[in-house]
Amino acid sequence: MTTFAVPMRRRGNLSGTLNVFVPTLLHTTPADDATCELHVAQALADAAALGLQNRSTYAQYRALSGQLQGALSSRVRIEQAKGMLAERWSVRADEAFMALRQYARRQRLPLDQVASAVVEGVVDDAELRRESGTSADGPA
Repeated sequence: MTTFAVPMRRRGNLSGTLNVFVPTLLHTTPADDATCELHVAQALADAAALGLQNRSTYAQYRALSGQLQGALSSRVRIEQAKGMLAERWSVRADEAFMALRQYARRQRLPLDQVASAVVEGVVDDAELRRESGTSADGPA
């Protein structure tokens, strides 16, 4: 049996070693055959290194995609809550956003969580309205 240990490398980055075991037939292989087998083993190692690199890149992009989707969903909820409060209180959207932000800070809650509570109607509207600096009758 002939054994080769070849480096798994991609663009100068070493990611491991590939061991290739080649069974010998009844006759011995000439040196030229061994060189050919070594080249084939290196090609296999290079292909494996490429596969590992692609898997790593795919995992990174998938994680980034999830983070971006979460940020987009959060932004949509914040905009919905801002619009709901602006309409409900007859104030500008930036005033509604300031109330959301101040309430989140005082309660030590993430802004997205407060926005979700507004959209779901589970936040105390009177307490949230105090943060806006407006009264129930209209702008102060």
